[in-house]
This record gives sequence, structure tokens and C-alpha cells, in this order.
Amino acid sequence: MTMKYEPKIGVPAMAVASGAFLSGAMMSLSVFSIPVMLGTNADAGHTAQQWALLYHYGRMYMPALCIATCGFYCAAILGTKSASRKYIMAIVTTVGMIPFTWLAMSPTNTLLFGLDESSRAGSIVEQRLVSGLAVRWAWLHVTRSIFPLVGAFLGFTGLLQELAG
Repeated sequence: MTMKYEPKIGVPAMAVASGAFLSGAMMSLSVFSIPVMLGTNADAGHTAQQWALLYHYGRMYMPALCIATCGFYCAAILGTKSASRKYIMAIVTTVGMIPFTWLAMSPTNTLLFGLDESSRAGSIVEQRLVSGLAVRWAWLHVTRSIFPLVGAFLGFTGLLQELAG
């Protein structure tokens, strides 16, 4: 008597949900938080300070969620017979946002942190400069948010592959 393999979808489903949640949480910073900051602050120093706090809280929570997502994908790889390649691609795509951050976003981050420091030191900071950098950061961050979304899509295709199995 041969036993039929039935894939366990809990862990892969958690990986996909976690990756999609990560992407959505990241995207919300650009789509909601930055426009609210820019629409309610007349003081450039205050805008720079709020951006720095937004960055701080994002840096506290988002990497942990990325690690958890990749951990779920690793667990899914261990429990699969057919979809491990898709899950590996999901991991690589999800963590692809890290080099993107270093290469594409660091210059803008550095400028915004510098404006925040200058403002706290009492220097006058121009609102148009801070707003322009915040908008640039928001667009870069939207782009970065797509990495875990593509990872979730790849993970979902792996899950479907397992179910079709």
C-alpha cells in the first residue's frame, strides 16, 4: 500500500502571508505616512524629525519581519517535495531589498538624517529641500516594497505547485 503525499500548506502559507504583509507594511510608509507628514508640517525641521522617527521605527520592526518571512520560507523548503526552488527564489527576492537599500537609498537617507541633525542644532532647513528628499525617499521605498511582494508571489506559485503536486 502506497501512501499519498499530501503537502502541508501551513508553513508555506505563513511565508506567503508574512511576505505580503511585509510589503504592505513597507508600502504604507510611503503611501500614507509621507503624504501626511508633508501635508501637515509647515516646518522643515519638524518634517525631517518625523522622517527620522519613521525610519527609526521601520528599522526596528521591518528587518525582524523580513527574517521571519525568510525563516518561514526555509521551513517550507525543508517540508516540500517539489517547490523548494520557488521558495529559494522567494527568499532571494525578498532579501534583494537589502542591497537595493544600500545602493539606491543610502544617499537620500544620509541627506535626510543630515537635515534632521542640522535642524536640531538650530540651523534653518529649507522645506522644499526636505519635502523633495522625502518624496524621493517615498518613491525609492515603494520600489523597495516590491521585493517582498514579488517574493510572496513566487512563494504562492510554489505553494500552488505543491498543491497540484
